[in-house]
Amino acid sequence: MAPRKGTRRACDPCSVRKVRCDGDQPCSRCRAASWECTYLKTHGKSGPKGPRRNTEAAIRRLQERSRASGDQARSESEASFDDGSASSVEFAPIDRLPPFESPEIDGLGWPDTVPSPTFPQLGQLPQKISIACISQYLEVYQAKGYPIWPVVDTEALLARLLTNPDDMEAYALAVAVCSATVGQFQIDAQPGSPVEGHFRVSSAMFEAEAVRARNASDHLENVTIWSLLSSFFLHVYSADIGRMTASTVLLGEAITKAHIVGLHKTSHYETLSVEQQQHHLRIYWLLFVTERAHSIQHDIPTMLKRTPDLPQLADLNDGSINPAFLQLCRLFHILDVTITADPSTARDALALAQQQLSDDVASRGLQNELQRADISMTQQWMRIYLWQHALGVTNLSSTNPEDEFSFSFPAKVAQSVLGYLTSLSRESLEAHGPGMETKLFDIASSLADVMICVPRLNREPHFGIGPRDLIHSLSALLGSFRGGNPAVVNILQEKLTALGVAVTSPQRLIDLSSSEDEREDQKYSDSPASLSWSKVGLFAPISPIQELPPALSITQF
Repeated sequence: MAPRKGTRRACDPCSVRKVRCDGDQPCSRCRAASWECTYLKTHGKSGPKGPRRNTEAAIRRLQERSRASGDQARSESEASFDDGSASSVEFAPIDRLPPFESPEIDGLGWPDTVPSPTFPQLGQLPQKISIACISQYLEVYQAKGYPIWPVVDTEALLARLLTNPDDMEAYALAVAVCSATVGQFQIDAQPGSPVEGHFRVSSAMFEAEAVRARNASDHLENVTIWSLLSSFFLHVYSADIGRMTASTVLLGEAITKAHIVGLHKTSHYETLSVEQQQHHLRIYWLLFVTERAHSIQHDIPTMLKRTPDLPQLADLNDGSINPAFLQLCRLFHILDVTITADPSTARDALALAQQQLSDDVASRGLQNELQRADISMTQQWMRIYLWQHALGVTNLSSTNPEDEFSFSFPAKVAQSVLGYLTSLSRESLEAHGPGMETKLFDIASSLADVMICVPRLNREPHFGIGPRDLIHSLSALLGSFRGGNPAVVNILQEKLTALGVAVTSPQRLIDLSSSEDEREDQKYSDSPASLSWSKVGLFAPISPIQELPPALSITQF
C-alpha cells in the first residue's frame, strides 16, 4: 500500500477545511472540487502557541496602541499563525472587503479576555472576517445548530466563499449563521467553548458584518433562498439578545421573501430535483414552525399560510434532516389545524389534539438530548396553549380532574414537564434560547393563574404531588434559566406572593415518575443529563414523595 502523501504546508482551501493536503500545485482535493489551489496565506514559525489569555490580551492592547499603520498591524497579526497544516488551530481573523461603507463598531460587545481584530484606519479598505475564522463557527452550527435549523449546507457555503471571495450574498449568510450560533449557544465569553483556543468574534460583530454585506448585495431587491436565510438567522440573533421588535420584523422579512420565491406554491417544486425540493420544503416548514410559535408567544398575526397540497417533507437518509424535525413539523400541523377548526367542531378538535399531544412515545425515543428537549417541551407547551384556547371556545369542568377541559389540567401538564426534566440537562434546554424559556413560563404562569382563581385546587394533590410543589420547582428553574430573566422572574414573583409561596430552592426534585415511566426512562438514567443540575435548579429524584424531608411538605408553603 502506497504511503499517504502529505506536506508541512497546506494550500489555502485545504487549510480552511482542515483536511490533509498533498502539496501538489494544484493539489488533488482542489482538482476534484474544481477550486483554485492557492498558497497565499502567510505562515509563521511553528511551536508553542503561547501564554495565558490574560497575558496575551495585555500584549495585544500594548501592540495596538503602538501600531503606526494598518500594514504593520496586518503583518503582526499574521506572524502568530500556524503553518496551515491540518492540525492548525489559529486563523487570520480578517480579510479585505470590496469597498463599501463601514458600520459603526461601538458597543459591539467584544469579550474582554480575548483580542479584537484591528479595524481599518481612515483611507484604508474595510476588512471582513476571514473564511478560516468563519469556518470555526460554522462547525459549531453543524454540530449543535443544524438539528434545530436544518437549512444550511456548510460545505456548500464554504465552497462558494472559497471559489468567489467577493460573493457578498454568501458572506452575509455565513456571518448571519455565525451570529445566531454564537448568541443561541452563548459562546461569546464562555471558557471551554467549542472555539476555545481560536480567534473568537462576538455575535454583535458577526451581525454587523451581515448587515453590511446584505446591503452590499442589495438583498431586498435580489431576493433568493440565501438572502431569505440570512434574514431568518438575523431574526434568531435578535431574539437571542432580546430585541423582539427587530426579530419580528426580520422574521416577517424572511417570510415575505419566501412568498416572493414561491415556497408556498406547489408549482415552485415541480421543476426542482429531489434534493432541492426537500431543502426548500425544510425552509418552508422551519418558517412555518417559527412563525406559529412567535405569533402565539408575542400575539402577532401570522403571514405564512399552511398549504396542504405541498410535496411531503421526507427523510432522504442523507443526514439532511432528522426525525425530530419531522416530529416538530407534525406537532405544529396539529396545532394549526386545531386552532383554525370551525367553532361548531372546536371541542372535538381540541379533544383529538390533546389526545395526540399526550402521546410521548416518539419524543422519548429520540437519542439526541437537544432534540428530545425541544420536542417534549414543545409538546407540553402546546397542551397548555390549547387548554387556554379552550377557555374561549368551550366550557371547562371542575368535576373531572383527568379531563383536558378541567381547571386542574395545568397541574397535570406541569407534572409531566417536571417528569421530563429528570432526564434533561440544563444545557439541552438553554440551547433552545428564549423560546424555550417562554414555553416553560407559559406553563408555570397558567398553573399559577388557576391556583389563584380556583384556590380549592391548591389542596388537591396530583399523582401525589401538590400544585404548590409544581409551581415552586418550575419557578426555581426559570429563576436561573440562561442567567435569569428579570421580567419573567418578577411576574412569577408577584403570582407566587399572591399564593404565599416562598421562592427558595427545593432541596431535591420530587420523584414525578410512575413505575411505568421509570422503566421507560431507564435508558437515560446513566447519562450525565439525569444527574444534578445546579443548586438553584432541579436535581435528579432520590426518594419517593413519602420519604421527602419536611422542607418540601405542602404545609411549609
